Amino acid sequence: MVRLKDLLLTKKEREQYEKGKLGMSKIVIGCDPDSKKHGIAIYQDGKLINLLNASTLGLLDYIQNELAHFNDITAHVENVKAVSAAFNARERKSNVNVKLKMAQHVGMCKQSQTELERLFFYLNIDVVLHPISKRWKKEKAEFEKITGWTARSNEDTRSGAYFGFLGIK
Repeated sequence: MVRLKDLLLTKKEREQYEKGKLGMSKIVIGCDPDSKKHGIAIYQDGKLINLLNASTLGLLDYIQNELAHFNDITAHVENVKAVSAAFNARERKSNVNVKLKMAQHVGMCKQSQTELERLFFYLNIDVVLHPISKRWKKEKAEFEKITGWTARSNEDTRSGAYFGFLGIK
């Protein structure tokens, strides 16, 4: 008799399923929303396992291909929608065109966050919003010390890793 799970799972996944390990890990996705590509970090059971820069559709593809068999997934996202672009622009001494460009970029990042939230809602992934932070963007040594990650990273992926780290604490 052929069972449905035998048709849907790979041999390795079937073995993990039989051992009771398939889908039992806790996955935390850390996100730093951006208008072009988001900084994304993936933690499995508290360990950083991947960093990537991805568009919203690229993230969807990654989740569907790499994380589909996990049941416990949470996304921890930087809340850029909490920023008031007009307030921040007033504080800087620059010309009107620079202020307008900054406000436009902030608006694009806010829309990107909205699209990420919609994606996670569609995939039934809970979202936790965190206040904006620059932590680990510039502090690569601290990031590496805390996470143990020594492979390539950039400011956006380290920022995503920070928000994911908040989710595993």
